[in-house]
Amino acid sequence: MLKLLKCECIKLKRSKILLIGLLGTLIVPLFVYVKAVEGYLSDSDNVISVFSLYDSAIMFLMLLFAPMVLTVLGAWIISREYTDGTLKNIFVIPVSQTAFLCGKLLFFAIMAFMFMLVSWLEILILALLCNCFIPVTQLTIPSFLFFFIKMLLGGLLLCFTQTPFMYLTIRGKGFVAPLLAIAAVSLINVVLSNSPIAGFYPWSASYLLVMGRLSGPGCSKEISSLIILMMGLLGITASLYRFKKEELK
Repeated sequence: MLKLLKCECIKLKRSKILLIGLLGTLIVPLFVYVKAVEGYLSDSDNVISVFSLYDSAIMFLMLLFAPMVLTVLGAWIISREYTDGTLKNIFVIPVSQTAFLCGKLLFFAIMAFMFMLVSWLEILILALLCNCFIPVTQLTIPSFLFFFIKMLLGGLLLCFTQTPFMYLTIRGKGFVAPLLAIAAVSLINVVLSNSPIAGFYPWSASYLLVMGRLSGPGCSKEISSLIILMMGLLGITASLYRFKKEELK
């Protein structure tokens, strides 16, 4: 498995797609800070707090930017095996289709956690810098540790909610299907942002679970967690099943 992860790192090292993805994700914390500073300059009563900064950043990351960026990266690391014709060579070496795809899923999970933690670190650095000129409240170690855990949980839930797009990539052997799907998912996220049924929609429920804001009749943490878990496992199972059929082609 470590060799498979090393291979993925080598492939990404030769491409700029990971760097582009990171830069795209880093826009979110910067955007949140600019809006917070703008609000403070227009009215000093609009206090900048660590909680509000992380809250806004997690919302934009989990509902819009991170899923889209991760979908592109996930589609890239899988579809290139088809476009480059490398699967024909992979199938003849002593590595099973299951182990090969699990390596990609694990690498994808690492990227999801990396994006969330890099965003967490960027907010921390910007908060410290901003506090030199504009007061930032809740600037304490417990506050940062609290949101560090939130970011880790967000990365975990992103892993589960992204598996259907990996299946679509394997099914269509390209970018089109997963990109269209994530565009529709993001649009529905916006529509359901304040809906009482958002907890039943896995992608919106992920953000609500992280921030502890699940509400509405029948929409408990247990139900939302179960929906996300089942969808994640179904996506992984379907991806493995579909990918193993490639051996017959």
